[in-house]
Amino acid sequence: MIKIFVLALAGFAGLQLAARFWPMVTSDWPGAPMAAGQTVQTHLSGFYIRRDDLSLTQIQDRILATPRHAVLTHEPRLKVVLRSRVWGFKDIVELWRDESGTHLRGYSTIGGSDWGSNKKRIKAWIAD
Repeated sequence: MIKIFVLALAGFAGLQLAARFWPMVTSDWPGAPMAAGQTVQTHLSGFYIRRDDLSLTQIQDRILATPRHAVLTHEPRLKVVLRSRVWGFKDIVELWRDESGTHLRGYSTIGGSDWGSNKKRIKAWIAD
């Protein structure tokens, strides 16, 4: 019984180290570009929304108030790395404004799925 516990604890610690120290891939959004007339795009590893009524500064303030964040770039778009609370998985969030509206997208850098965490986070940021 103790042997199983020690092996499980070692496995957990190994996964923690892998998630926290895995080299970050700064790849771009894994989904397709946002098409004209489209406002929401869901991808297995992320979520992307474009709206005219979002305040860029208000959303930026909410992103930067989120715990466990590190800013990668401010220009031409805000690009931030956020870490999950328990595992430390890295997600990238991008925010910018152009003639078609305010764009906000988040996606996972490790694995093929984010289990809906970016969609949940982005919906919370844009909620009034």
